[in-house]
Amino acid sequence: MNAMFKKGMLASVLAVAASSAMAASSIDIQVTGKIVPASCTPAFVSGGGIADFGTMKVASLNSTKATALADVKIIPISITCEDATRIGVTFNDAHADSAPTGDVPVAFIDPDFETSARNTAGLGMYNGKKIGAYSLGIQSEAGTVTNDAGDNLYPIFSKDGASWGSKSGFRYLQIATDKSEIYSFSDVPSGQPVAQTKVNFNVGVAAQINPTNDLNITDEATLDGLTNVELVYL
Repeated sequence: MNAMFKKGMLASVLAVAASSAMAASSIDIQVTGKIVPASCTPAFVSGGGIADFGTMKVASLNSTKATALADVKIIPISITCEDATRIGVTFNDAHADSAPTGDVPVAFIDPDFETSARNTAGLGMYNGKKIGAYSLGIQSEAGTVTNDAGDNLYPIFSKDGASWGSKSGFRYLQIATDKSEIYSFSDVPSGQPVAQTKVNFNVGVAAQINPTNDLNITDEATLDGLTNVELVYL
C-alpha cells in the first residue's frame, strides 16, 4: 500500500471521527408521564340491573291499543370513585331497531315518564314486530340521590357538558335514551356538578306493550330491552 493511499485513508478516518464527535455534542432530556382522572366504577346495588315485568297472559293485555304495565321498576345504581371526581352518565338504547320512531300513543303508568321518541327505548322484536317501549327516569325525590356521607344530591342534565339544568315538580328526571344528554349530580337544586367519591341513585323503568292484535302472539314473546349506561368524566 503506497504512502499516498495510506494518507487518504487516514484523512477519511479522521473526518468520520470528527463528524461523529460533532454529532454527539448535543443530547436531549425527555420528560414524560401521564395525568389521569381518579378511577370511578359504576355498579348495580341489587338486582343486577334487571327490570323484570314478569309473565303476562296475552288475555290481560289490550288487543287494540298499547297496554301500560302497572309497575315502575327501580334499578339502584352506585358510582364509586378513588377520589372526589365530577362525573356524569349517559344512556343509550342498545336495541334501537325496536324503539318507537315517534311519540308512543299511550301514557305510561306514571306521567313523569316521557312518551317522546328520544325518551323511549325498544323492548325487542317478535316475528318482525316491535313488542313495545319503555321509558327511564332518575328518581329525584329527597333521599333518593345521595353521596357517601348520606347527604342529598340533585340530578341535573346537560346537552354539552357546560350548561346544566334541572326539572322541579317531578319525581323523576326524564332520561334521553340516545346519549344526547349527560346526567350528573349537584349538592344544591339547579346547581353544577360537584365532585363526589360516591353517588347513589335510582333509575325508574316504566313500560308498555303494543296491541296484541298487531303482535299476533302464538308462542312465548320475551321482552328484550337493553340500555347502556356509560360513565362520563366532567
